[in-house]
Amino acid sequence: MKTLFVTDLDGTLLGPDAALAPKDAACINRMTADGIPIAFATARTIESVRHILKDIRFRPGMPPAALMNGVLLRDMEKGVYIDRAVFSKETADCLLWTMESLEAYPFIYALQQQQHPKTMQACEQLMTYYKEIPNPAMQAFMDERIQRYQKPFRQIQKVSEIDGEIIYFCLVAPEDIMKKTEQAICTIPHIKYTSYRDHYDQSVFYLEIFDERASKKHAIEFLRTYTGAETVVCFGDNLNDLPMFEASDIRVAVEGAHPELKEKADFIAHDGVPAFILQYLKNQ
Repeated sequence: MKTLFVTDLDGTLLGPDAALAPKDAACINRMTADGIPIAFATARTIESVRHILKDIRFRPGMPPAALMNGVLLRDMEKGVYIDRAVFSKETADCLLWTMESLEAYPFIYALQQQQHPKTMQACEQLMTYYKEIPNPAMQAFMDERIQRYQKPFRQIQKVSEIDGEIIYFCLVAPEDIMKKTEQAICTIPHIKYTSYRDHYDQSVFYLEIFDERASKKHAIEFLRTYTGAETVVCFGDNLNDLPMFEASDIRVAVEGAHPELKEKADFIAHDGVPAFILQYLKNQ
């Protein structure tokens, strides 16, 4: 029976410093070298994931990574997106108008067609746009990603300045703004969204909005078909991992996971994700 292991990053596989421990990276590399399929599913974009997973050896045939809560599926070894969920122009316009009417200003992610500066071949780059930075949490979010991951951000005055396909909205805000916005967008068709408290700063909340075809549930379904896995074991810690739990056969919460996630888990990984996978394989 082929088993696929899928793990979230922040709060699940990563430490409190949002870094992958060298011993865990080495353990995962040994397992994937032995042909054990391990995939990563995260709300993060490729810029930060590439940095965080720099010690992982992505080999030919490894499962793609699910980025931005399943909006993008990326072959990390080849460096290409193999699946994506894009907003229609009408849906994107409606979302932006609704959020701005509440003075809720999100980060807007778009996938652009570009030419690689060295190979001159066509490639895709993820660009993040914003109109205003209304709170310190949003500023800190942007500053960290620029300084730590060299992620590109661009300020705009109107939506027409956005180049490429809009795929994702991320609102970083206090709880009252997040809840007010969530109530306002809940009737907009063809979207999905998830909201949760920041793992590192409990005063900050995220509201992430994506096309109805995308979610961590969609990512699990895609990965199951892509790999031919009969059993999917997933690992998570926060509420945005609930869709992943729904689509998996065996659900594992880490020690510090949200209580609601622990309630729905089949197991608790007391010693971390790699240790749980090794013990699971030993028991099998």
